[in-house]
Amino acid sequence: MATDVSKRSGKGSRSSAATSGHGSGSSPSLQVPPRHTGIQGILGIHPLLLVIVGAGIVYPLIANDYWTFNLTVGLILAIACLGLLVVVGWGREISLAQAGLVGSSLYITGYMARGDKPGEAGPGLPFPVAAAVGILFVVVVSSLVALVSMRLSGVYVVVLTLSLQFLLENSLFTKEKLTGGLSAPSTPRPNFLGMGMQSDTRMYYYILAVLLVSMSLLYRYRRSRFGRSLIMVGVDKSAAAAVGVSPWMYKVAAFAIAGGLAGVAGALSAPLYRNPPGILQYISFNSLFYVSVPILAGFESIMATVGVAIFFQLIPQILLSLKINPQLLGGIGLTVGVLAGPRGMGGSVIDLFDARARAKRREAKKNIAKAQAKADSSGGGGGKPPVAKPKGSQLGAKASASAGSEKK
Repeated sequence: MATDVSKRSGKGSRSSAATSGHGSGSSPSLQVPPRHTGIQGILGIHPLLLVIVGAGIVYPLIANDYWTFNLTVGLILAIACLGLLVVVGWGREISLAQAGLVGSSLYITGYMARGDKPGEAGPGLPFPVAAAVGILFVVVVSSLVALVSMRLSGVYVVVLTLSLQFLLENSLFTKEKLTGGLSAPSTPRPNFLGMGMQSDTRMYYYILAVLLVSMSLLYRYRRSRFGRSLIMVGVDKSAAAAVGVSPWMYKVAAFAIAGGLAGVAGALSAPLYRNPPGILQYISFNSLFYVSVPILAGFESIMATVGVAIFFQLIPQILLSLKINPQLLGGIGLTVGVLAGPRGMGGSVIDLFDARARAKRREAKKNIAKAQAKADSSGGGGGKPPVAKPKGSQLGAKASASAGSEKK
């Protein structure tokens, strides 16, 4: 009985020593604080995110139609850039065809939805069906590009997606019945749950709801095993294949998701603009502008990608007197994002509001300082390190030994 008690007490003492990190033979441990504390732990969501969503809901009530329309365009840009976050940030591939895919979905959806008025070209399909056709076309094209580039990597994928952009510009964008040509065909706005979307305010709320749903789905996807497998494929394809994760399957999935979000952005743009916009908004230079958004925002934060997209859309309108070119913003974003690294600006913002990240960073700094101090103490004091004998002395000793044996 006493033996059992002593065993239990010894086991308890060993576990307590391991937990505290003291005592001989104890395993190192790291005391990690809970991820969410305070209000965030109660609500399950960061209070700042609730404030941002609340501000987005209240915004049309205090802003005029001009600024409501511009912010709506920023929300559509954010949806398209979330697709690039999946490809560029998680899959670590580069796509320079996102602007062309968005424009293709816009023109196809608008054409399919037109035709109710006499003299208009188009089948006159309901908006959900017309949007499904445009989104399906973009997803299929994007998936085919991923299949073709299955054995390619690096610069070859960049060239392939850029060639797709040029192909769309010189084929689909030249069809007058899709783009409108010199005429100005009008795309009807849809009805949602019996409510007409004729006003810009209702379209704003409709597109805001689509953006929030897209963000929620991407957040869940990234935390699932499929999202973690995609990130593993992006980091090291060989290691992913070694543990049974198919790199080509997740590469196709990443391009398909990016194409789907580009299709959604284009389908929502068709009724928002009413008249098809010019093709100059969806040429290759704008694809670089799209890529700059997730690179500047970083690959860790979905909210940062949305924020940078809205900022890039609104800042030229706010500083209209300065006549800021959006391409200039894209160039600055690419430069700053590349210099900031994969975490981008979003990683810095996350560290400001994530207590667990701050605690891990402090603990890592302490461990590094301890390791350096230990290395300095072991190398600076104590006995001198053993000096290796030169090869010549060893050979001389062998020669003398052999000579002595010969004399004997």
